Amino acid sequence: MGDREQRADGIGGGAPRPDTGVLEALQVYRAAEAAMRRRTGAAMGMGDNDLLALRLILDNTATGRLTAAKDLSRYLGISSASTTALIDRLESGGFVERRRSMTDGRSITLLPTRAALGETGPLLAEANAQLAAASAELSPDEAETVTRFLTRMRETVDRIASDRARSRPERRRSQGDY
Repeated sequence: MGDREQRADGIGGGAPRPDTGVLEALQVYRAAEAAMRRRTGAAMGMGDNDLLALRLILDNTATGRLTAAKDLSRYLGISSASTTALIDRLESGGFVERRRSMTDGRSITLLPTRAALGETGPLLAEANAQLAAASAELSPDEAETVTRFLTRMRETVDRIASDRARSRPERRRSQGDY
């Protein structure tokens, strides 16, 4: 029995599953990607959520979409208080500007600063270029299979998260909530 088969057999007992290698490779990739994000954030003096938020703002700006605070809250799964603190950090670091929403005066729109575009652009562009080069090595059929698989994995993760959120017991109010 091969090394992977032995490990797969030990995970849940029974016969080894053919998908164990794929799931293991995905977990290893996710860990490597998270480590890269932490290193990138450290180089920029930012935490993981700060970097993810800035990436969303930059991506939205590049495609002509606006980013509101509620978009960050939803994307990161954090409270509005945590989102405000995150935006304060991004603003004080010179990465974003707050602007009043043109459509809703109660809302703000977040825009990357020139500094953010200048500092983060090349750093993130280099990483994206290397990732694009690696994916360009796939044949069209391989790319389609990988894309389909990753889409299914994302949908599964999203479904698990929303199922957990729906089944979570309602939070009891404490005296400080009134």
